[in-house]
Amino acid sequence: MPVARGDVEAGARGGAEDAPPVAAPAHGDYHGPMPIPSLALIIGDPYRRERALAEREAAIRGDDPTCERHARFADEVDVASLDTELQSAPLFALGRHFVIRRADGIRKPAPWVLALERPLPPATFVTLLADELKATSPIAKLFQACGAVTTLPSPSTRDAEQAVRNLAAGTGLHLRADAAAVLARRTGGDLLAAAGEVAKLALFAPDGDVSAEIADRLVFPAAEPTAYPFYDRLGERDLPSSLGALADVREDAGRLLGGAVRHLARLAALRLLIDRGVPQQEMAQLAGVPPWLLRRLLPQAKRFRLEEAAAALDLGVRLDAQVKSGGIQASDALLKLAFSVTRSSPPRGRG
Repeated sequence: MPVARGDVEAGARGGAEDAPPVAAPAHGDYHGPMPIPSLALIIGDPYRRERALAEREAAIRGDDPTCERHARFADEVDVASLDTELQSAPLFALGRHFVIRRADGIRKPAPWVLALERPLPPATFVTLLADELKATSPIAKLFQACGAVTTLPSPSTRDAEQAVRNLAAGTGLHLRADAAAVLARRTGGDLLAAAGEVAKLALFAPDGDVSAEIADRLVFPAAEPTAYPFYDRLGERDLPSSLGALADVREDAGRLLGGAVRHLARLAALRLLIDRGVPQQEMAQLAGVPPWLLRRLLPQAKRFRLEEAAAALDLGVRLDAQVKSGGIQASDALLKLAFSVTRSSPPRGRG
């Protein structure tokens, strides 16, 4: 079932009091008595976060169908009042579940830690939701000490297509591979947006089968396309995907060409470091890239031999010079570079 974006993205504050936007699993999905932790911190992808919250609420209500649900936004909470509520007995039910959204917006964590580290009364549950929370945060440390942290990262660019296919399959909708590519690209891998688009596609595909043509006509672009998917597909030497990513970018061709040349320069440098046997922990500093970017670039660099990476970089530099001298259109130079770089890709993992 799709998730209502307003409840997560907080268009209206009143949405925090509504029922959870993701359908909870049936009680029959839970087998045997399982202790439910009183504290939970769920961090990461909005859609996966809501699914995890729905599962936790289903487990709580499985034990106590009358459990009260109190939803709050963290920046609206008076911590002293919350502490009093947590330690007092409920009026109309045996159990209570406090759902605190936007925990990453907490600016003064000390009062929260004092309130939450105290033992809670029986059948009292607290769940904090956050897009991101540093491990050094006192709140994260408190929940980590209790073993109550769940991290659900968003799918990577390469995993987004499979993620949206799995999401669609859960609703009985079959997305063909090319349709999944369109959906992942248009939503930027945002599963929350993809869930809404899947519900829309289901209305126009009564037989449950969605082609790329249908997806292209119906899926609304929920994310502003950037050049980075094009650069990554170029580095992976995947011509169809790189051209598809290029078609989605609304950017000046000359700037795209310059960015592609910089990307190829990084790959050539990494290929050289790989051939010289430089340890990976030293590569980030030598190549001048952060560790997270190094992890993304290394598989691409391994798809080139050193002479291929050098030749690709040389071609990019020459094409850039021709564009600036008026010898070739930037769009033509970009296509020429893409066709040349993606030719004769070696097997994955080479090097």
